[in-house]
Amino acid sequence: MKRWQKLGLGLLTVAAITSLAACGNASSKSGGDDFLYVFNGKGEIADPLKKVVEEYGKENNIKVKTYTLSVGTTNGNEVQTTEFSSKTPPTIFSSGTLTNWGPDSGDYMQDINKLDNAKLKKLADEIPDAQRLTAKKGENFGLPYNIEGYGYQVDKTVLKDLFEGDTDALVADLKAEPNYEAWQGFVKAVDAYIKDGTVSTVTVNGHPYTLASEKKGLAKELNGVFVESGAEIWTYQNHWVSLPLNAVFKNVSEAYYAKGDEGIKDAKSALKSEIKGLDFEYSYMAGKNGPVKRGPDFIDSATGSYDASLANFVAHKGVFLKQGNWIYPNLLKINKQIIDTMDLVPIKWPVQDSDIKVKGRDAKQFNTTIPAFVPNYFIVNKQVSKKQQKIAADFLVWLYTSDRGKKFLKEEAGFIMYNDLKDTTSPNKLNNAIASYVAAGPTLGNPFDGTPGSFNDTIGDVLKKDYMTKANWTEKDYDNYVDKSVKTWVDFKEQSGK
Repeated sequence: MKRWQKLGLGLLTVAAITSLAACGNASSKSGGDDFLYVFNGKGEIADPLKKVVEEYGKENNIKVKTYTLSVGTTNGNEVQTTEFSSKTPPTIFSSGTLTNWGPDSGDYMQDINKLDNAKLKKLADEIPDAQRLTAKKGENFGLPYNIEGYGYQVDKTVLKDLFEGDTDALVADLKAEPNYEAWQGFVKAVDAYIKDGTVSTVTVNGHPYTLASEKKGLAKELNGVFVESGAEIWTYQNHWVSLPLNAVFKNVSEAYYAKGDEGIKDAKSALKSEIKGLDFEYSYMAGKNGPVKRGPDFIDSATGSYDASLANFVAHKGVFLKQGNWIYPNLLKINKQIIDTMDLVPIKWPVQDSDIKVKGRDAKQFNTTIPAFVPNYFIVNKQVSKKQQKIAADFLVWLYTSDRGKKFLKEEAGFIMYNDLKDTTSPNKLNNAIASYVAAGPTLGNPFDGTPGSFNDTIGDVLKKDYMTKANWTEKDYDNYVDKSVKTWVDFKEQSGK
């Protein structure tokens, strides 16, 4: 997802694509029960979804309907509410969060555990814990559309031109390096090489790697280590705050249901580690024409946009780009050749074991894996009839187990199959990288989707105006960030009555 927002369907437009197909002998009257209606929140899959649903309807002699919202504006919730109130409401709908449709917001989500369908329950049980849509009681509300994740995107060809020796071994060691000081040493050495050609040997995950004796190939194009988007607050707020929140919340549900200062009061040390890591990363930036420093120009929408950062990365102005597998379609348009040589390195930050309150997580895990999460789920509507719920459940089983259904999910929609993570034959190398982390497990979750009110936007604005415009940050700046984050969280919780 290019821009993360926690309201999910709330950001989708009503440029909707509706399809109603009368299949077999099902009449309008019987459509109330013998009827499958899929309300879809991902505009990119509108046509293939419509086709596969219609094929299922013909095969099973039932009426079917699809309704798809395209990405863009903010009235998707209105459309979905209208559809839920209609005579034939959706039997399956999509959402990525509990907001608007969960147990405390309309109660439209049926817990798969309560459906009488053993095959669907088995599919739900296979969802990794960090990728489940759940609430307070261990519910399992839906099957994942896809899995998204993010970290430092890197073109291995750049590393090959930068360093002597085995590039694949270097990438493997960068992924496995748990020590933040070693990571800092690597970044500083590469930066010195880019700026003045200083050749040195760095240690990564216990192994030595020496920079090339002279600049060659793509190394000559580099202007810095990290390509960033100064105008886009989600790239430094949402991307980064997810890390300290993972230190105190196991999943999005825990963050969403936390009351007052519950959880966030224990995140102060992790938040300080976060802001220090953010400071370091944003001190070694690459621009189109040279190194980039924080300041008023850095947040300019013309030079600091998402599109500009992708262009600079593809032009090899920086080694790393902190982004996710959602950039794949953009890369196809800009330079599809780069995709074949790309890989993903976890974000590194100075987190300590003492910062982490979630049982089973430690600093090593945070620096050697990635946040991986589900942007949308197929969810059975709890408010429709039992027969319609059965039809919906049967369709989801068919979609995730039949050859035709899996062709739609993997090839036509381009999804990562959460229950087939070992299949890395896709030409989408970005997806393959995410799948490999999830398969190795455990990964981190997406508690940023459970933040209260406008927490992400509010703190993002603070970072943009008060931090990204300053070249140097002080210890006081770190502390102010922590205090502001905690207070803003508590204020929005109070406003929401939690």
